[in-house]
Amino acid sequence: MAKKKKYHLKKSAKVFLIILVLLGIASYFGYQRYQEYLYTKTQEYALLQLGYNEEQVKILKDNLNEEQISKVLTYEYNEFIPEFITKPYFMFKNLDGYLSQVITKDQDFFKYHGTDGYDYGKIIQSVNVHTINDFYEETHDTNLDDGYAILVNKYYKLDSSYIPDDLVSIPWKYRLGGENDQKQVRKEVYDAYLAMWESAYSEGIYLLVDSGFRTYKSQQEVYDMYAQRGIKYADSIAARPGFSEHQTGLSLDIYSKECASASKFKDSKTYAWLIQNAHKFGFILRYPENKEDITGYNYESWHYRYLGVELATKVYESGLTYDEYYAYYIEK
Repeated sequence: MAKKKKYHLKKSAKVFLIILVLLGIASYFGYQRYQEYLYTKTQEYALLQLGYNEEQVKILKDNLNEEQISKVLTYEYNEFIPEFITKPYFMFKNLDGYLSQVITKDQDFFKYHGTDGYDYGKIIQSVNVHTINDFYEETHDTNLDDGYAILVNKYYKLDSSYIPDDLVSIPWKYRLGGENDQKQVRKEVYDAYLAMWESAYSEGIYLLVDSGFRTYKSQQEVYDMYAQRGIKYADSIAARPGFSEHQTGLSLDIYSKECASASKFKDSKTYAWLIQNAHKFGFILRYPENKEDITGYNYESWHYRYLGVELATKVYESGLTYDEYYAYYIEK
């Protein structure tokens, strides 16, 4: 009898073991199915289902946050999105603008150029600084809350009544023109200019301001003078009223006793000194050479804009125009 009882215990153990194995297998496959179910709820799965390949999905996940990917998922598949987001100065808020400059096969098969047909960096630059629109075509009010960092260009304008409340006159010693002529600039800009003047003078350079603050009305007069030779010419030389940096009281046209010629100033030792030192006093060269497509103005070696030392130094070290820097780091 004892032997038979022992046999029944062994058989029960085997059955129990089999049940455990089956439960384990069921649990494993159940867990796997559950994980697969969870994966179908992920953004990665949704992107793959939309048509992006694994490489493109990795680019999207590495460069965008969850909220941004959710936004991408509201679009149809677009091969250009991964191309744009890997380029310098990509700004997600401008994605629609970037995509408006390219054509997918589905949009127009016959005009489709393929991914190699576009300069993505140039498109990003143009959209960020608004140059996809013609100058003065789509304009915005300047954000005065930006203080000394405000942007005024052919897309950002000042009200016709805007006049800074801290203007001071520049003494004759530091400017061009007659002794009784009045040239003004904002107080902090004047103090910074005096510090720069002293530094330049200690190195044998005598700076002179040719132009500072201009009212909306006086800018209209300047523009009208150039417009006598045609609007295209006037727009390359002067700002339209309301779109001039001079109305901010933050810009100076600077020459020197050595050279007061606009055409020759770029070759002067004064210009060379300013390029190396102006940012140390809070000024930047506002309209650099070969940047006309961004700034909208021909190269002006004499036009300097005050930003304050910290910001001016950042812009100087970036190598960007202020239009670009503002779009990438301030407006953003």
